[in-house]
Amino acid sequence: MQTRVSSGTNGAVLPRATFFHAFILLSAVICGTLAATVIGPILPAMQQHFAKIPGIQTLVPVVVTLPMLVFGVLAVVIGWTADKVGRKQVLVGSLVLYAAAGTAPLYLTSIYAILASRLLVGVAEAGAMTCSTTLIGDYFTGHQRDRYISLQTTFAAGSAFIFNILGGALGEHGWRVPFSVYALTLLIAPLVQIFIWEPLKAKPANSDQQRGESSLEPEFRPALLALVCVIAFFAGVVFLMVPIHLSFMIVEVGVHSSSQIGMAYAVSSFGVIVGTLVFGWLLVRWLNVLHQLLLAVAICGAGFVLMGIAHDYTSLTIGAGVDGLGSGLMLPASVSWALRTLPFERRGLGIGAYMASQSIGYFCNPFLVLPLVASSGSRFPAIEIWGVALLAVTAIALTISILRRLIPGKIWRSHPSGR
Repeated sequence: MQTRVSSGTNGAVLPRATFFHAFILLSAVICGTLAATVIGPILPAMQQHFAKIPGIQTLVPVVVTLPMLVFGVLAVVIGWTADKVGRKQVLVGSLVLYAAAGTAPLYLTSIYAILASRLLVGVAEAGAMTCSTTLIGDYFTGHQRDRYISLQTTFAAGSAFIFNILGGALGEHGWRVPFSVYALTLLIAPLVQIFIWEPLKAKPANSDQQRGESSLEPEFRPALLALVCVIAFFAGVVFLMVPIHLSFMIVEVGVHSSSQIGMAYAVSSFGVIVGTLVFGWLLVRWLNVLHQLLLAVAICGAGFVLMGIAHDYTSLTIGAGVDGLGSGLMLPASVSWALRTLPFERRGLGIGAYMASQSIGYFCNPFLVLPLVASSGSRFPAIEIWGVALLAVTAIALTISILRRLIPGKIWRSHPSGR
């Protein structure tokens, strides 16, 4: 098993990372899935409860996206802090705060107080997701790291599958009840405290060894990180299309049951699970980063088109499942690319920047989609427009990629693919 073993300054060898340690870190991914899954099926009921509040049509979706905005604002700072003071304790504190803030809507009576609690959820989510992902990058290397990163999205989709069904079932007992699921992170925090250690970069004894190890670490390139962050932003916009808008589209076709809405979300999450497994065990060996991302974008676009032209619950759910497959390819492809381009000393900062960009994309989703909804009168044509746009982007990028291979010359500048 390929693992990264770090040595402390006193020469002591730290424990060897195994699947058990990866499992603990992968479990922290529920912090990134709960906000957009377990409460997704109850958004229409929540909007109805606060129907007298001005602008509630916008405020209720923001309950989902506000933590993502905070994540986007703070993830870089938290990543930088984790690089300086250590990943482990930031992760433990974030898991505890997540449970406390996430369960607050159980007893809060004001939509504005609930929004304030969601701000704290965003702080905790930023710490948990940034540090757990960075630790996976610290503990593992090569294809093993790629597989664990794909499993991170598998864990996210698997938990989303369960939480969507659970959220729909709990939502039958009132829109507040699904927020109780946020307490689950209190089970993960003790495991992190007991079994996870703070990684330390090994310090070779002589300069030749130092040069050999340095060559294994990628050079930090801000321009490449910026490109990764741009892709992460659009991945965030695309990924949150189903969690935010699917329940409203299902209601529009005449289905109002929280359980049925939750099942449709679960189908989408199952698609994500399949996509992550295909990525981790097949695509990482067959395709480079560019073609991994193009395939993912094309499948997401096809899913959006299917959703846009759907006229009933079944066809709408199938479209959401196709989009889930594409999202399951897109997220691990972009995360593993980010990890491969970052040296140890900047890994927390870089992953924080990546996740910040993705979270800003999450937050911006309603503001990029709702104007199309307002102009067309329905979410269906708005989602279809996005699907057509993604397919067009895929076709243009693939055409350029083919031309670069067929027409050599100085007009094409080679760019690292991250393979």
